[in-house]
Amino acid sequence: MQILRGSKTKVEWLENMDYKNSVYNITETGQSITAIYNTASGAVAMVENDLINNFSFSVHDIKKLVENGFLVPKYSDEFEKYFSNIRFSPKNSINFFTIIPTTYCNAKCFYCYEEDYCKQSINSQAHISIVNYLVKEIENKEEFVLDWYGGEPLLCAREIDHIITDLSRIVDLSQKRWTSSITTNATLFDEELVKHAINKWNLNAAYITIDGTEEDHNFRKNVFLDGKSAFAETYKAITFLLNAGVYVNLRIHLDNQNKNSFPEIIGSINEFFKFDNFHLFPTFLFPPEFSMEENYIKDFQKEELFYNVFSVLKESSYKQTIVESFPWPKIQNCFATKENTIVISPDGSLHSCVQEFLSDDLNSNDKFCNYSQYCKECKNCKFFPICLGGCIHNRSIKGTVRTPCVRNKFVVHPLLQLLVEDYGKFK
Repeated sequence: MQILRGSKTKVEWLENMDYKNSVYNITETGQSITAIYNTASGAVAMVENDLINNFSFSVHDIKKLVENGFLVPKYSDEFEKYFSNIRFSPKNSINFFTIIPTTYCNAKCFYCYEEDYCKQSINSQAHISIVNYLVKEIENKEEFVLDWYGGEPLLCAREIDHIITDLSRIVDLSQKRWTSSITTNATLFDEELVKHAINKWNLNAAYITIDGTEEDHNFRKNVFLDGKSAFAETYKAITFLLNAGVYVNLRIHLDNQNKNSFPEIIGSINEFFKFDNFHLFPTFLFPPEFSMEENYIKDFQKEELFYNVFSVLKESSYKQTIVESFPWPKIQNCFATKENTIVISPDGSLHSCVQEFLSDDLNSNDKFCNYSQYCKECKNCKFFPICLGGCIHNRSIKGTVRTPCVRNKFVVHPLLQLLVEDYGKFK
C-alpha cells in the first residue's frame, strides 16, 4: 500500500475504535491494484487488491488509512460531520473587489453569457460612487485585491487608471498590501501595457481563455484586429506576462467540435510549461441556460473528455502531475459565497455573482450566503466535499438544461484510471 498524497489534516487512530470504509472513498480497480481517492480528505492511495480482498492490512497500514480519511469511525455520520464545517456567511470584511468597468467586449464568443446583456460602461457618476465605496472599505484594511472583469476590461484601461489614481489621492496605497488581477482575452495587452499594469495596477495575476487551435480560436473569438491573429496576439501577451512574473491561469474551452484537437492545442502552447507561474485549466463549455446544442459536451461525455485531456497532459512537459490534479475538499463553495468578496457592476451596484450582476442585487438575494439547501440535496453524493452542491447560479435557474455539477466531479474517475494504468511507476 502506498499513500500518494496525504490529507492536509490528519485524523488520530484510536486502538479501541471500530472503523468502516469512508462513504467518500472513490475507487478504480485494475488487475492487481486499486486506486483510491477520498473526497473529504483529498488523500490518494494505491492499494494491492489482495490486501483489500483479504483485509490483511498491517496495523501500520490501518493507521495510515485512518489518518488520511479512508477509514472512519464505524458509527460516524460523515455528511453531518463535513456539513458542520462548511462556512455559510453574509458579506463581511470585504477585501476582494471584482470590478466590471464595462460589459462591452472586442470579441464575439458564441458561448458568452453576457452577449445578450445591455451594454454599459462606468460613467462619471458611477465612477464617483465606486471610488467612494472602495475608500470606505479599504481605508482600514491592511490588504485587498482589485479584480478587473468584463466584458473586456482592457477596453477601459484608462478607467482602471482613473479609479486607482483617485483611490491613491484619498488612501495612502503605499501603506497597503494590495494587488490587481484581471480576466481578459489579452488581445489588447502589448508589452507596454503589461508593464503599465504591473507598475500602476500592481497586476500579479491574469485569467485568460483560448478556444482551440489558432484557426479555431480566431473563428470563435471573432475579434477585429486589423487582420492580426487573435491567437497570436494572445500568445504574445501571455509571454509578456509570464516573463514579467505575472501568474497566468490559461483556461482552454472544449466542446464536441474542438476536443479532438486538444493535443494540437497543447503542442502550440508548450513553451509556457517551463514557467512556474503558469497554470492550465482545460474544461468544458457551459451551454446556454435553456438549450443544449450538439456541440456542447453533455454530462455522460465529460469523464471521457477528461481522460483524454489528462492523458495528453501526462505525456507533455506540463509540470502538474496526475496526483496533483485531484481536487482538494472545500469548506466554502464558489467565489460568490465567500464573505470577503463582492462584484461591482458598471453602474456601481453591488452583487455576489459575476453571472448575476445585472439582475438581483446584493440585498435581494441571500442564496449565496446560505446555500445549505443545495448541500442537503447532494447529501448522498460521494463528490459532495469537492463541490458543495455545485453551481448555485445554475441550481437556481428554473428549467435550465445546465447541470449544477462542476468540473471537479468529472475529473476524479479519469485521474484514478490513469493512476491504475501507470501503476508500475509507483512501485
